[in-house]
Amino acid sequence: MNEKPYILCIDDEFFILWNLKEQLKKVFGTGFSIETAESAESAKEIIKEIENANGDLAVVICDHVMPGQKGDDFLIQLQNSHPRTKKIMLTGQAPAQAIGNALNHGCLYRYLSKPWDAHDLELTIKQAIDAYFQEKSLEEKNKELVDSLYFHRDTKYPNFESLAKVLKQNSQNHKDQSILLIKIVTFPNIIKTFGIEVYRKIFRKLLQQLTVHLHNEHKVFHLYSDEIAILSDLPEQSLVDLIRSFRMMLKSDEFFLDGVGFHLDCRYASASGQEDCYYKAKLALFQAEIQNTRDFVSYTEDLSTDHHLQNFQLSQKIYRAIGEKKIVPYFQGILDNQTREIRKFECLARIKDKDTILTPDVFLKLAKVTGSIRMIGLQMIDESMQYFSNYPYDFSINLTESELEYTSFSKWVEARLSQYKIDPKRLTFEILEDISFSEHKNSVSTIKDLKAIGCQIAIDDFGVQYSNLARLLEFKPDYLKIDGKFIKDLPENRTAYLLVQGMVELARGIGAKVVAEFVDRPAIQDLVESLGIDFSQGYLFMKPQATLPEVLSLKL
Repeated sequence: MNEKPYILCIDDEFFILWNLKEQLKKVFGTGFSIETAESAESAKEIIKEIENANGDLAVVICDHVMPGQKGDDFLIQLQNSHPRTKKIMLTGQAPAQAIGNALNHGCLYRYLSKPWDAHDLELTIKQAIDAYFQEKSLEEKNKELVDSLYFHRDTKYPNFESLAKVLKQNSQNHKDQSILLIKIVTFPNIIKTFGIEVYRKIFRKLLQQLTVHLHNEHKVFHLYSDEIAILSDLPEQSLVDLIRSFRMMLKSDEFFLDGVGFHLDCRYASASGQEDCYYKAKLALFQAEIQNTRDFVSYTEDLSTDHHLQNFQLSQKIYRAIGEKKIVPYFQGILDNQTREIRKFECLARIKDKDTILTPDVFLKLAKVTGSIRMIGLQMIDESMQYFSNYPYDFSINLTESELEYTSFSKWVEARLSQYKIDPKRLTFEILEDISFSEHKNSVSTIKDLKAIGCQIAIDDFGVQYSNLARLLEFKPDYLKIDGKFIKDLPENRTAYLLVQGMVELARGIGAKVVAEFVDRPAIQDLVESLGIDFSQGYLFMKPQATLPEVLSLKL
């Protein structure tokens, strides 16, 4: 295999082709393989050889007037098979129609006329090569992200997002299916006693045995740490019978791993239908857990209590909103207490549901339970970046453990920042206080990677839940956002005042700036300023809204 990328030159005149190759060899020969062809047909043979060698065809330089297939038709055909390859037409006889044809349908990168200027040609090819590899890098980063989104990190089996996608596709085709859920109840005890790595090995082996038992005829999903789903075209009862036989195998023999037998106490639930079948099976699984039964529980209409039904209907709305890109950012200004200006905004997730706007207090808990929080977070980040690519202001976005636990997340952020041409320093990621870094080992390294690419880091809701001095040692935050519980009672509560004063002194000691949240009265703002807090955020200055205020109204 030739690891060097390729530059392919196509021209029917031998001396032109020879001169072109010699010039390119002097500039690119050490880093690229320079190939030549005297016709489109010969070029196709060379391209096939490059494909077979898994080589990078970075640039194609093509004449227009050639025997057989003309240059514009060849480049259009090449665009269909190699859209990333940069295509340059180098010719002295191409009519305007042919050039237009190549531009419109062949994504022509550049047109150069003969005789060519050597410096112009070299510069054009260098730019084309840079563009090729930038696009390739973005594609690879996006592919890594897709893999992390749709496949479980440990077992590489399709995950919940993958299941939701399949169910939606089947529903669009009006296809009924059966689903069966398996939940391992004893997994916390196994982890506590033997550690997470042993549990992961057990889970992988269980998935492998289940897949073999099903003869790869039914789709197996690794939804969560303790939950498996089997999706099948079989009738529901037939699927239950199939998994019942698998369970008998587990009962008759202990589940052995490296000479140790483990008893897996599981709950089983099933349902049938279209896109709603998972939610039905989940209700049945709740029932199996409530009854503490090892028997198979099938979904029935009486399981749909109003509360459960409302939750699942809302969960369906959430998934529809994700699919229809109706996760939208609302913006709340952050006042700089020194300049008295708002030059930074926090982006807050909202869901558009017809004429209604759903706030996080409505959908956040369900999004975490169903796993859709990850897609909401990524869509929010992308929408916010796109929005602020048209404005000069800084902006901040909340992060959950769903984003932080994926090692590819920082690469995806870097790719998106590059795509929208945003300076990383403009973006602050707010780390929510309900994240336990002891439970999510990748979180700290992901935060450090985000800081390495230039993003700012803030600890949100500082002072509650997992907030402690050890957390400040794990990474160096740029901002501490003091939780509103301490801020809203500042004028009346002396203890709150002293605690906030201590937090401000701590922040100064570690070089972090301080943001006071929930500032909704002038009396609170006066105390915030007297404490030397750098920024204020709250209804006193701006309520969350769908668009930024007029520029002239930003100065207070």
